[in-house]
Amino acid sequence: CVQKAPTSCYVDATLGTQGPWPKSPAPQQLRFPTSRRLVRHGRFEKIQEMASGRDFSDFSGSGADERTAVVNLSDLGGARSPKQADRHLLLGVRGSQLGQVLRLTSRPFRIGRSQEMELWLNDSGISRKHAEILPTPEGYLISDLESANGTFVQGERIKRHLLNDGDVIQFGPAVVFRYSLADEDQEEMLRQLYSASVTDPLTGARNRDYFESHMNAELSYARRHRADVSLLMFDLDHFKLVNDTYGHPAGDAVLVEVAQAVREMIRSEDVFARYGGEEFAVILRDIDLEGGALAAERLRKKLADLNIQTGEHTVKITVSIGCATLAECKEPLGTELIAIADRRLYGAKHGGRDRVVSAD
Repeated sequence: CVQKAPTSCYVDATLGTQGPWPKSPAPQQLRFPTSRRLVRHGRFEKIQEMASGRDFSDFSGSGADERTAVVNLSDLGGARSPKQADRHLLLGVRGSQLGQVLRLTSRPFRIGRSQEMELWLNDSGISRKHAEILPTPEGYLISDLESANGTFVQGERIKRHLLNDGDVIQFGPAVVFRYSLADEDQEEMLRQLYSASVTDPLTGARNRDYFESHMNAELSYARRHRADVSLLMFDLDHFKLVNDTYGHPAGDAVLVEVAQAVREMIRSEDVFARYGGEEFAVILRDIDLEGGALAAERLRKKLADLNIQTGEHTVKITVSIGCATLAECKEPLGTELIAIADRRLYGAKHGGRDRVVSAD
């Protein structure tokens, strides 16, 4: 199960379910480019434990980036006590939701391009109200909501279909999920793999792709619950000077310490992401502008108090923060919210740095 790969490492989660795959549109395995992330964040050991009987002993040794670990869901558990496969999951296998794990519940689950949907898909081939999955006594029933480009199950266009374990579902021309029954351990493994694939390997913050997709999900949540959402965007002041003075390893150490400090401050429902270079973003669910500005000020003070050791040197940093909220947007769009917060971030920079700006 450990094979040579020419350049990078993938952990493949092959779904151990019944039923043939169609020749199109989806591959048979979920692939996550995550080798070092899994090892660095302590996730690989858990996956190794769950996949008993598999030999991953040299995965984290030399040449880790050149190995592929293939994990079969049907093999998970080994000699462990059997668990009931009672988790009904949608697993993204193609499109921007690749690797995403969604659990179906007793509530209706709507799919579409409208931000009011439970699964918001930002794809031009998706209708605003594209499809719906409903729980029934017989199982989960998927219905196409008269979408323009159709809903397909196992390659066949459907109006209504009772889902079977392993069914491949295509929404429009390009978005593909797989319906799968899984037990608790299998769901945990899939979520850990997905988490590693959307995590910045240096800082442990979410990456920009995850931030942008989750921003839309947060806006959808806010509209459904008539709630607000705030966005903080912050940048390390004079970070280039740190690299030029102490070297890039010291700069990396600063980024890691800053990320750790931010994670200690935010709630589990908040999203912390590395937006690019030394710029970060925090999405604060159900927080208005006043609350967002207070959170930003606490963050600024905490980071200014850090004493970051880099070899023989102690580095001090400050940050500039821009704060915005959904209520300020003319249109409830992630791009507009980001633009407002980014404009205020640069206002903080031009205003002297080491400050929070929450108004134009």
